[in-house]
Formats: sequence, C-alpha cells, structure tokens
Amino acid sequence: MKITYITYQGIPSFNTYAYGICTFSTIKYLVRNQYEVDLVFPFREKNATTDLKVLQDFYEMYEDFQIKATKHLLPFGRVKLLEKYMYLFSHIVWSFYISQKYSKKKDITIFTLSDWVFYFLSKKNINVIYECHDLTKIRKKLIARAIKSQNSKIICINRYIMEDLFLKEGQNVLIQENGYDEEIFKKSVKKEDKIKIIYSGNLQRFGKGRGVEEIIGYFLDSEHLNSSELHIFGGPEEYANNLRSDYKNENIFIHGHSKRTELAKVLASSHIGILTNVESDHSQRHTSPVKYYEYLGCNMTVLATNSLAHKELPIQNSIYYFDLEDKKSFSGALDSAIKNLKNKEIVDASRLTLKYRMDNVIRFIEARPEGLEPSTP
Repeated sequence: MKITYITYQGIPSFNTYAYGICTFSTIKYLVRNQYEVDLVFPFREKNATTDLKVLQDFYEMYEDFQIKATKHLLPFGRVKLLEKYMYLFSHIVWSFYISQKYSKKKDITIFTLSDWVFYFLSKKNINVIYECHDLTKIRKKLIARAIKSQNSKIICINRYIMEDLFLKEGQNVLIQENGYDEEIFKKSVKKEDKIKIIYSGNLQRFGKGRGVEEIIGYFLDSEHLNSSELHIFGGPEEYANNLRSDYKNENIFIHGHSKRTELAKVLASSHIGILTNVESDHSQRHTSPVKYYEYLGCNMTVLATNSLAHKELPIQNSIYYFDLEDKKSFSGALDSAIKNLKNKEIVDASRLTLKYRMDNVIRFIEARPEGLEPSTP
C-alpha cells in the first residue's frame, strides 16, 4: 500500500523539530509495515534538502522513503513583516496548490499534519487522514467542514481536542496519544549520586517563554540546589545563550538543542523530568507532550504544571504537580518527588511506545469508511 505524507513544516529545522520527529517517526513505522511512503513538503528553509541521508541523520530515522519536495516562492520566510499573517497566507496558497495536484489521483491515501491540506483534499473526497495537535478558531471551522467527507479521518492526540471539535470517537475519529521511541529511550537503574533534574523541549512558544526561567529561579532557591543538578535542553539557541549568561551556577547546565540519541544518554542517568508551559488553550487542553513519554520510557519521575491536558496523561502516579507562578508549590512538588525516588516502581511503558501508537494508527488508516473492518487488499 502507498501513502503520501504531506506537510507544510520546515524540513529539516530545529524550529519545527517536534513536528519533524512526529513526521519521521510516523514514516518510520509506516515503512516497517510495508507501506511505500512519499514525503511532500515545501522548500521553506534555507537548508531544505532532498538528500535522504541528510534527513535521516538529522531526525535519526533510517528507513528509506521517497522525497517529493516542491518550490516555495511564497512570502513566509522571505518577508519578515507580519510573519504570522505571511505564514497563514503562504500555508493556504501552498496547500491549495499541492491539494490540486494530488486531488487528481483518486486511488491514493494522504496523511497530513496540515489542516488546510485536509480541508482542500476533503472537498475532493480524497482518502485523507489528518493528525491534529492543536486547535485554533480557523482550524475548528476547517475540520467541521472537512470531516463531513466520507473518506476523511482525523486523529486527535487527546480527548479534549476531540471534545472541542464536537466529535465522537468512531469510524473516522481516533484519539491516540503520543509515544516514545523505545529504540532510543531506554530504562536504566539510576545512580545514587547527585539527583539529575531535566527540562527538555522548546524554550519558547510563539516568541514567549515557557516558564523555564521561573523553574531555574525556583531551583536556585531550593534546598536541593547543592545535592542536585538542573539540565536544560532546547532552543532557540539565542535564548539558550541568554540563559547561560543570566544563570551561572555549577549545578545548572544549559545545553541548547540536542539530538535525541544524545538526550537519551542523559535521561538514562536522570531522575526527574519537568513539563512546564504558560497559560494557553494549547497547554491547558490540546497537548500530549512527547517528552513525557520519553521521561517515562527512561523510568523517570515527572514534575508537571497543573493543567487539564497533563492530568489526562497515562500513569498519573508518576507525576507531581505544581503551579508555575508559585515557588512554594514547585518546592513542595520537588520535595515529594525526591523523597519518593527510592520507593519508585518501574513503570510498565509498553503501551506508551511509538510501536504501540503506530499499530493503532495503522489499523485506523486501513479501516473502511463504514466501519473498522480491514480494507480489501
């Protein structure tokens, strides 16, 4: 079976690295399940390439697939004025162009992270699966129209996305959380020396901090400062460099961007992972953070900001919650997490792996529109 994966994200790019990991992890398991995969994306980035080996090394995914990149002569990335609107305009125009091209191929299946591609192809009644990671007002309207098509399906990464779309799980709607790559992130026995506390992820979202500076400040005032280490992984690099300049302490390490294999080595010897975000609909309702699954895959305890989406995550007894604006709340969560490290049980993460996730996604892809029976070869 053949699948065309269409995405508007920058490839390769650290700016969209999390979405890139999602894309290439999905392709990895599609190929392993005997799918022929074409990856379609625009040359948005200056370093965009069709060199398969470069992309495999960047995303640490080594299965073979076809690359069918397109030109990108649109203003986003070229015009710095009103970037948000330039992005939207460019995304719509490119999605319309690429959808027109693939709407002529009636016997194909499309997998996409683009709401506009989903909308335009649904209007043509093409077999299209959209994986939704976040909602906006425009996206809600596009999905409401697109999902009416008999051949359109949507994967929601948590139940709040489904509920906010007024959908119900069934033949064309799947709730499927994220997962971790068990080939990279592995369990290990934690050493009894200094406790390692990790934050991993983007340090900003849409130009705004994600609470990392608050976490560093709380850690500096913590009674665990001298017996623990705080490691921060993520970019943008300029932001990471500023953190290095502003916070100088022998127990605080600002690493910037890191490949997953490099991060996995650190997580293997780490004890506590942090999930934090600022107030927004996305952080409150529409997230299923991959880092959470990677933390659990490495048998770590988790400190998480107190949000609805985080409380939907599996294996809640591994999480200690805190309020980002409250130092006392953070200190209490950290104290409890450290005190219970010795009694921590190894988590059964078999249902949190990418393989488990993609087995469910593939069954959903192959199901007929009228039900969940496998499609005829």
